[in-house]
Parts: sequence; structure tokens; C-alpha cells
Amino acid sequence: MKIAIEGMDGVGKSTIAKELAKRNEFTYIGDAIHKVFDATDKESEYYKIFKRRENQLFFESGNDILRAWLCSLGNIYTATQVKDKNIVVDRHILSNFQQNGTRENIEIYKTLLSLIGVPDMSVILYASPEVRLQRIYTRNKNDRDLQDEAIKADGYKGMIKFAEKFNMPHIVIDTEEKSIDDIVQEIEKKVIKKIKGEELDER
Repeated sequence: MKIAIEGMDGVGKSTIAKELAKRNEFTYIGDAIHKVFDATDKESEYYKIFKRRENQLFFESGNDILRAWLCSLGNIYTATQVKDKNIVVDRHILSNFQQNGTRENIEIYKTLLSLIGVPDMSVILYASPEVRLQRIYTRNKNDRDLQDEAIKADGYKGMIKFAEKFNMPHIVIDTEEKSIDDIVQEIEKKVIKKIKGEELDER
């Protein structure tokens, strides 16, 4: 079973993905692009250089095609590393598309889907820009995302439209008035238990 946790920056994807994986003994997959380039040691000089180059690419280059391919490498890496395992992916195809998708690079996403398929369920976590900004500030008041105008956008319609266009199973969960425990339990009920129940029915 492959569950993707999606949403805008600051909605709480990593927190929910890690907790969901822990409670259900799934494999958690995050920072896939860092693993592709072996940039996982945050104390190393190489990691610092990689982060600087990554920031230049994503915040300064304006190259949507290159950004889409780079994020897609992370998506492909995830698919190749976790065959036949129960996994929770922190930020996957929908988040990639929301951040980098354009009319010019849509063929990249079609190719990506043909290569790795779609998750059993994509869980889109929702929160308004105001709530997300507050969450980011609480997490780190110096986070550069607070200065990024894109953080104020509401890109959920684009994610949902993409999921519907490519027949990706998905649900949307409003996180604004819910605790971490509430959200995880809702995913367990609507996704994990449902899929496991369908598997049992088929047998």
C-alpha cells in the first residue's frame, strides 16, 4: 500500500506522514531528492552546498521544466526503493505539480505517471494561507518560506484538478480545527482500513 501525503507548504505534511507511518508500521519516505544526490548529512559541507544550489534552482532560476524534472527524480527514486512495502510518502506527485506544473511541462508529469503509476491514495491536507503561515512561523520564525509570495497562494484546486484528470484516488482533509491525532485517525479510517477491507473482500 502506498499513501502519499500532499498539500501546500506549512500544512503539516511531514508531521502527519511520520506519525501515520509510525502508528501503522509503514515505511516513511521523505526528502527523496536529497537521497537521490546523497545529500542527507545536514552537518556536512556537501549538504550545505547542495542546499544552496537547490535554493538557487527553486527560488531564482525560473526554469519550470528543470524544477519539474528534478522533483520527478525524487518521485522515481521513491518508487524504485520501496517495492512491495507499505509506505507513506511525504510530498509526492501532486505537491510536485502544484509547485512546478505548467502547460509547458505537463508532458513531464504524464511521463512520470506512466513510469511509476499512482499511489493507492493521495491524501491532500488543507489549511488556509493564514493558518499555514502561522504554522511555519511557529516552527521557525526565520524560515525563508515566510518571505515567499507563493506560500500565500491557495493551490488546492490545481492539485484536485490534476488528480481527477489522471484518475488518481484522493481525499481532502481540512486540518485547521483538527489535532494531529484527529487527522491521523481520519486517514486510518478513510484510507488504510478501507483499502485493507477491500483487499479482504476480494479474497
